[in-house]
Amino acid sequence: MSFKYIKYYIILFISAVVLYSCTEIPEGVNTNQPPETYLSLFPDSIISPHITRVKITWWGNDIDGLIKGYRFSFDSTNWSYTEKNDSTFQLVISGNDSTFRFWVAAVDDKGNIDPTPATNLYPVFNSPPSVQFNAGTEIPDTTFTVATFSWTGTDPDGDASIDKYYWAVNDTSTWNELPSTTTSLTIRENNGIVPAQNNKLYLKAKDIAGIFSPVVKMPDTNRSWYVKPVIGRVLLINDYFRTAPTDVGQAVQFYQESLDTIQYSKLDIKVNNGGNIPKIINPMFIETLKLFRCVVWFANRGNNTSDIANFDLAQQSLPFYIASGGKVFFSTGFPDNITSQGNIINFAPVDSLTAFQFTTLTLQTQTINIDNTYPVLESGSPSPDRVRGILYHNGAPVICKLPINTPYDTSKITICIKDVSQNPKVIFMSVPLNRMNFNNNGGAFLRRALSELGIN
Repeated sequence: MSFKYIKYYIILFISAVVLYSCTEIPEGVNTNQPPETYLSLFPDSIISPHITRVKITWWGNDIDGLIKGYRFSFDSTNWSYTEKNDSTFQLVISGNDSTFRFWVAAVDDKGNIDPTPATNLYPVFNSPPSVQFNAGTEIPDTTFTVATFSWTGTDPDGDASIDKYYWAVNDTSTWNELPSTTTSLTIRENNGIVPAQNNKLYLKAKDIAGIFSPVVKMPDTNRSWYVKPVIGRVLLINDYFRTAPTDVGQAVQFYQESLDTIQYSKLDIKVNNGGNIPKIINPMFIETLKLFRCVVWFANRGNNTSDIANFDLAQQSLPFYIASGGKVFFSTGFPDNITSQGNIINFAPVDSLTAFQFTTLTLQTQTINIDNTYPVLESGSPSPDRVRGILYHNGAPVICKLPINTPYDTSKITICIKDVSQNPKVIFMSVPLNRMNFNNNGGAFLRRALSELGIN
């Protein structure tokens, strides 16, 4: 073979070797570089103490790819993953303050993880919680042996940091515990309320770090509320308007004399502009009614819109009370300008009232008694005015009517009904009973009604 061909093969061999050596990738070498991770506050920088809710921000950089997400940890052993660049953490501490170390490592689109995570120390302090009674739920100056309180707890470290509530009545040497989800409390005599004395409730919150809020009181400052003892099985509710003191006095005297053989408690819901009405109707007022077997609720003639019974209060409470087994005798007039009645009564078998009204009854107008077990009533002086008849549910038993002449339909001037014939729960009158007492039968009428309601 000539030297010319030998030289050709040598060049070809050398070229093949060079080409192979340039294209081969050595085994075990990864040309993709891991990403770098950074925190918004760099290591060794001065960090002011935070509350236990801390927002931490981070980012990553990859010179030969894209950042897909981040792994983070507070112990460098247990890691979580996120694709976000920040998060707010609730740091749980066991005292007033503590320090936490945070690690974060970027992850690129090839799955490579920063082998040197960014890390920093975060000193935190715990803020005490606070609790306040809700505005508009203040306890009345006087109650019976049941009281409801409502509150809102807050914590600068997050309301979820509240762990427990604690309450006490009168004596703060012993506290009662409540779950953090509790926002109201109804207490009774067996919870520490003391009848015939002044009482006060104390409340405080505790957070998950064991720090207590300042104690709040109801009533506030140095005030207290008086608790009336429960007397008898009957609650007499005075719902008489105060524009005519003489009229009020006559009504109060009538009911006191009518109930002279029956033990009863009294509640005036018109005095002090309704100051004795609990702000929390359900459950406080309803539970107050449940302290008694029967409620006698009386109001005045209803000759104008401000001179009527508190129907809103009655409708919010009496259905629940009756459903629990309570009995009700209700006597009231109605205003003279009812145009759109709606559901004005939801605790008695009343569909509506007659559209017309009888302005004034003649002295000694007698009732027509459908139920002859009741005594006949006679209108007195003053007599009921602006009388409206009851349009009642089918089947509701009628106790008595008024003998009104034309143009009124006498069949519609029903003034007293009950819900059922036997063992009724409700007896309702659309006139003030105290103004139907000329022949002094009003008291006997009331006692007969109470007898039907199970009170003798």
